[in-house]
Amino acid sequence: MIIRELTAADRPAVADIYLVDRQRFFPWVAQPELADFERDSNHELVLVAEIDGEIAGFISFYRLENFIHLLFVSPKHQRCGVGHALIEAMRQQATAPMTLKCVTTNENALIFYRREGFEIIREDRFAVPNNYTLKDTHEERYWYR
Repeated sequence: MIIRELTAADRPAVADIYLVDRQRFFPWVAQPELADFERDSNHELVLVAEIDGEIAGFISFYRLENFIHLLFVSPKHQRCGVGHALIEAMRQQATAPMTLKCVTTNENALIFYRREGFEIIREDRFAVPNNYTLKDTHEERYWYR
């Protein structure tokens, strides 16, 4: 597996992963489109995981807030260490413990993030959809930057 920055050639594959997962997990998005990825990741660092020449997943990161905005892995590559590798790579970019949001009904994602060392620090019941804010508990990884 290779973790690297997104290139222009990667954009269609990444947008497709984003579109497919949004249709599966985010039913409140009325009409998801391939162009959504471009809008939603604008001004963010995007890393991709590549396996055998195929994009397996991606992570986007808003540096100013050390915030993981998007993390998606293709169904074919889930439970193969892709999400873990993307988080580890982004920890190298962060200057403080990272935070992220997770929809409260996405139990698999919540289990994954907890296993990666994130803990819930806030619940927003008034957002649509309801979500948790999680923070990376591996603070020792950030002290020397």
